[in-house]
Amino acid sequence: MFLFGQIDMPIKLVPGHSAGTVLAFYLTSDQPNRDEIDFQFLGNVSGQPYILQTSLYADDFDNREEIIYLWFDPTKDFHTYSILWNLHQIV
Repeated sequence: MFLFGQIDMPIKLVPGHSAGTVLAFYLTSDQPNRDEIDFQFLGNVSGQPYILQTSLYADDFDNREEIIYLWFDPTKDFHTYSILWNLHQIV
């Protein structure tokens, strides 16, 4: 269990047609009203950009969601994706 910190995850996605596949890592609380931070890489159709979706749940409410169209090819090499959180922010 952590109060604050940083998690780094090296990820290399599978190339080619991956529609219907989701690769994710997330942090979650162990309480009835969950808190959660998600990274989700959504599968794609060949030739289309890869999509990263991030979500933040606080007290079981999902009111922070971002969709990012990656400007680089995440299948060419490992890239490090990070979650950094402290008393003032989540990055």
